Amino acid sequence: MPWTDFAVSTARLPCVFFACRSGKLPDPSGVTHIFIGVERWGMPKPPEGDIKALKNAYATVAHSFSLAMAKELRCEKNGGLPAKPVLIPA
Repeated sequence: MPWTDFAVSTARLPCVFFACRSGKLPDPSGVTHIFIGVERWGMPKPPEGDIKALKNAYATVAHSFSLAMAKELRCEKNGGLPAKPVLIPA
């Protein structure tokens, strides 16, 4: 089954999954699957305000970090990640 890049965002844990082929990784001939999650710790109560805006903000942070990591690792085609996050409402 082929690996598919995707991102998921909730008000508590946005995450991005992508595949990376790079000479900087232990097996440069193979593909390494990478998971990046962003978590806000110490959230004593449920989030308040515009939950959709919060999800989009967290997803943007997760995407930005993932893209930076893909570039730093020199993943082929930046791990398939777009230059900007694609925010699709759930």
